[in-house]
Formats: sequence, C-alpha cells, structure tokens
Amino acid sequence: MSAHMCIQWGDIPQALIDSSRQRIDEAQKLQLIALDGCPFSGELTRLAGGRLQLDFPFPRNPALREQLIEWALHWGISFTVVV
Repeated sequence: MSAHMCIQWGDIPQALIDSSRQRIDEAQKLQLIALDGCPFSGELTRLAGGRLQLDFPFPRNPALREQLIEWALHWGISFTVVV
C-alpha cells in the first residue's frame, strides 16, 4: 500500500487507548497498536516536537478502505491520508 491514514495520538478517545493492544515488532523495531474495532494495526511514530502519530495502511481495496474510514468517523477521529 502506498498511502497511509495518519491520526494524531491526541485525537484518539481515551477509551480506545485504554483498551488498545500494543506490541513491538522485533524484526523492524516498530511499535504497533491495535484499537478496538479498527480493521488494521497502526504504527506509532514520534514526530518533530515530540508529538505522537498513529499511521495505518490506507487500502486500495474500496471495501477495506471504507471500513477504516467508517471506524474513524464512528469514533469522531480526524485523519489525514498521505499518498
């Protein structure tokens, strides 16, 4: 996938953060986070200034893409898609 959905960590409701499942991918040294109901796991990255961002793959498949968008809209989470 060449596009990503980016979400600022501060925009994620605390209830989702509290129930999230987090792990480190040892092979690539990535912090991966799975949020309830989200069809994909995201990668947590630290941006300039110390801000945290959660990046998800943005699927080319329309049905999977719509699931991801609907999940974010359901929770009122703002997002940006970067190609």
